Amino acid sequence: MSAVLKLNYTDRGPLLEQVAASLDVYATQRAGLAACISEPVYMEIRYATLLLPKTLPGITQLKRMLTMNSTDVTDVIDCDDECVEVGFQGIWIASSDKAEFGTFITALAPESEQLIYQLWQLTQRQPIYFM
Repeated sequence: MSAVLKLNYTDRGPLLEQVAASLDVYATQRAGLAACISEPVYMEIRYATLLLPKTLPGITQLKRMLTMNSTDVTDVIDCDDECVEVGFQGIWIASSDKAEFGTFITALAPESEQLIYQLWQLTQRQPIYFM
């Protein structure tokens, strides 16, 4: 089964997840849920980005992997001295076309998806300080 990389854009920032469903199955299920709970749903093909620190181990590997895997509509662009921007083409799902928060889903090659997810997880590890 193919998988979806899901970016939830919230007021606390993006939350990245891997979902074991195809892009069309996930979008159909999300539209069905919205219909069941009488919630408006808006879907559009868009481009989304995720910022990652350049210093993460694996950024060079990601750039190389995406260059070799031409089926992924993905870019890794140097933003500044500290970050790279990983861009994806996929489906934006929100309550309206003007919504700031929503879900973005994209389908990538499994290796690319896994590496992006692992790199993002590394950025989520916060040091714990005890008092």
